[in-house]
Amino acid sequence: MAAVITRRRVAALVALCLAASLLSAVTGTPAQAAPTDYVRVSDGALIAINVDVPEHCTKADPCPTVFEMAGYENGSADGKTPAGDIADATGLPLPLQCGSRCSHSVFFDRHYVTIQASVRGTGCSTGEFDLFSWRSALDGREIIDGWIAKQPWSNGEVAIFGHSYSGITGTMVAATQPRHLKAVSVSGLIDDLYRGIVYPGGVTNYGFPLLWTGAVRPAYDVGGGVGGGMFPDPQRECAENQVFKSRTATNDPLVQGLADTDNDWYRSRSLITHIERIQVPIHITGAYQDEQTGPRGPAHLFEKLPRSISRRLVLTNGDHGTQTSPNVRRDRLAWIDYWMRGRNHYPGVGNLRRQFGPRNEVTSSARVLLGNKTDGTFEGIIDSNRYPLRQTRWRDLYLNSDGSMTFNRSRLREGTASWANGSRRQSYSYQAGKDNGGEFSSPNGPDELEFTYTAPRDMVIAGPMAARLEISSSAPDTELFVQLIDRAPSGEMLYLQRGMLRASHRAITTALSDRTRDRRVYRPWRPHTNPQLLTTPGEQTTYQIEIFPVGHVLRKGHELVMKVHAPPADDNDYMYIQKTLPGVNTLHIDPAKPSRLLLPQIPLRHVDRLQPASAPCSFSQMRCVK
Repeated sequence: MAAVITRRRVAALVALCLAASLLSAVTGTPAQAAPTDYVRVSDGALIAINVDVPEHCTKADPCPTVFEMAGYENGSADGKTPAGDIADATGLPLPLQCGSRCSHSVFFDRHYVTIQASVRGTGCSTGEFDLFSWRSALDGREIIDGWIAKQPWSNGEVAIFGHSYSGITGTMVAATQPRHLKAVSVSGLIDDLYRGIVYPGGVTNYGFPLLWTGAVRPAYDVGGGVGGGMFPDPQRECAENQVFKSRTATNDPLVQGLADTDNDWYRSRSLITHIERIQVPIHITGAYQDEQTGPRGPAHLFEKLPRSISRRLVLTNGDHGTQTSPNVRRDRLAWIDYWMRGRNHYPGVGNLRRQFGPRNEVTSSARVLLGNKTDGTFEGIIDSNRYPLRQTRWRDLYLNSDGSMTFNRSRLREGTASWANGSRRQSYSYQAGKDNGGEFSSPNGPDELEFTYTAPRDMVIAGPMAARLEISSSAPDTELFVQLIDRAPSGEMLYLQRGMLRASHRAITTALSDRTRDRRVYRPWRPHTNPQLLTTPGEQTTYQIEIFPVGHVLRKGHELVMKVHAPPADDNDYMYIQKTLPGVNTLHIDPAKPSRLLLPQIPLRHVDRLQPASAPCSFSQMRCVK
């Protein structure tokens, strides 16, 4: 979960980082600059920081500060990863040379002091490493209020910036309410560690969470953080600090991840638990095809922010790295400048007061970028003052017994459709590239259902979705996966979004669920604490399945395809471990109790700068099978 982890071959990345750190130690090639300083926090831990102070930032002319904190190479960040330093020394064309400072801090102009900090227990910092813990967040508050604000070059105002690991950490720090914090811009967020990534819908995901926790994060921590302070010129304090690092085995995510029910460990480390504590203007960015931290978190967290602060949400299609691309980054940097420097215009963004609202009022703005294409252009933009978007027209799209979908409930005809549940062939690997490979076998088969709706005119879908399906199963437990696809008349299939649910986790707490104004549930809240098997296999049961948000223009003549099947073996970078027995599932079509898809449709008149249709496979990091 980092800006430096954006390339496709994550396994190769891990091997490269480990090899780079070892090669740096053996050959004496320049690794990263040692920490600039250490900040001792209230419990005695020393937090390593790397500080870049522009020459003009002095006691006579103090500057605002941008602060970023994570557990990679941050506190030793001179702008390069170990691979980057080795490339400089050897001339080898190694990938992944850019560290946290050159990924993020370099984009802030010299009006700011930029500070990178290493989370306690990582890199050259002492203390107990405890992933996304409140204690680590308090360290950030103490650095902001107790160190940054007291420096001669500081004007006492601090902004938090971060993506992925540092975005999640930065949001936690903001929730501790530092007195000198003035603004926040974060992206690549996970709202709920249990529901958002490790067990979405109760379905086990041991893909990216396991790889990141067990290999990627430690590789960057050791290779970049420790390596940056130890090689080739060992910093004595960094070396001594290694003795004062610890971990509690029961708090290790690999241990906690073995339990497939929610618990206090997940809740205490989830942003959704703390998001309402934030008291400063905040900008949140998300991408619908985020293969690492997932598409659920940004919108959900934005919805739960307190109404007493100014807030902005920007959503686009794309992968994990899209949120730091120029198109999105400009909006984020403009937000920081607006609140920190009083800037009213930003190149490529325009009039900031019009975009973000008056500073002396509490404002809310949400921007959906439709059809983010590989050439950097968009098919359209929707601006609103809330999310789900104010312009949303919620519509039920009903599943019919002939395999069609219709908005007209009176056209439904009773029937059933069955599929053999348990096949893993509907599999897609992000590492293979967005336009490479389809399912393991034919696109259709007895292990999936397919329903289609053909758009009579252009139709915009933007927001969270939900499927309400009437299903019976021959097994005492089953796992459901709903996939939404845009199929062009020429046959290309553009994969839009998905949702999933394990049947034994079907219980819903309605009072905590997110609903439309007419009380329809679009994001069901499940306790995930007491799974219940189906007491009578074969009995019809109602399942409400959350489908993650999307923003897309379904063009005239294109089909919206809804597939229902078992969770695939590989889904982007998620890998689902099947914990139910195979069986036969049956979908029931009944006009009196219809199966349906809740869609957030946006009237075309509310789309700004709507462009003509693009080629089906021209969108940034959206899987498209030709």
